[in-house]
Amino acid sequence: MSYEVLAIIILAIAVGSFAKGLTGIGLPIITIPILSGFLGAEHAIVVMTIPTFASNVWIVWSYRRLATNIPGLTAALVFAAAGTLVGVYILASLNDTALIWLLIVWIGLYLLNLAFNPDFRLEGRAAERASPVFAFCSGISQGATGIAGPLVATWIHSYRLQMEAYVFGVSIMFLCISGVHVAAVAGGGLLDVQRLGEGLLAVIPTLLFVPLGMRMTRLLSPQLFNRIIIACVVAMEARLIWKAVITA
Repeated sequence: MSYEVLAIIILAIAVGSFAKGLTGIGLPIITIPILSGFLGAEHAIVVMTIPTFASNVWIVWSYRRLATNIPGLTAALVFAAAGTLVGVYILASLNDTALIWLLIVWIGLYLLNLAFNPDFRLEGRAAERASPVFAFCSGISQGATGIAGPLVATWIHSYRLQMEAYVFGVSIMFLCISGVHVAAVAGGGLLDVQRLGEGLLAVIPTLLFVPLGMRMTRLLSPQLFNRIIIACVVAMEARLIWKAVITA
């Protein structure tokens, strides 16, 4: 791996980690499409399970006082964990091309939701019935593609929480999902010594930039920063589509 490629990977992890600290989402969404272009989709997904887990531990512990603000949390965590196990089975059964198309579909759905349904809201019985479904699908997405952000971000956003409570809500969901994900990929033989080492190295920039993003939460406009992230996601979606087309 050249120094230029290494620099791009570190920068992607740094930007994703900062976004994670600021908004609760962004680390897998930003880093996995970029790493997939250099390492392959499955390799990138497995490696990023470790820094993703570490980032969520940091945020959940820091905002643990806000746990009571999240409705239906226990049931959602159970369904998310089950969905992750299903997703890991899908990951072990598909090749890189299929995984790339899964990334394209999930990110595309996220962008479509932002464009056509920015005020999506779950209330009352609809929220009670839909939350386990969203949690289960989020787990499948995480297990199969390493990205659960599109579903979790929309779902938790529907509660209209205060900023820090929102960051905690998405992060505790990701903590459950990523914890099961790490255990599942390790148990399935996907996390070998090389990938474990790469994942642990990726924790270093993650734990440097996640706290920085958390400090900036009250100083920067989340709306402005989210626009920047969305622009990055659009660019990465275009790159993934291009990669899938030329390798078809």
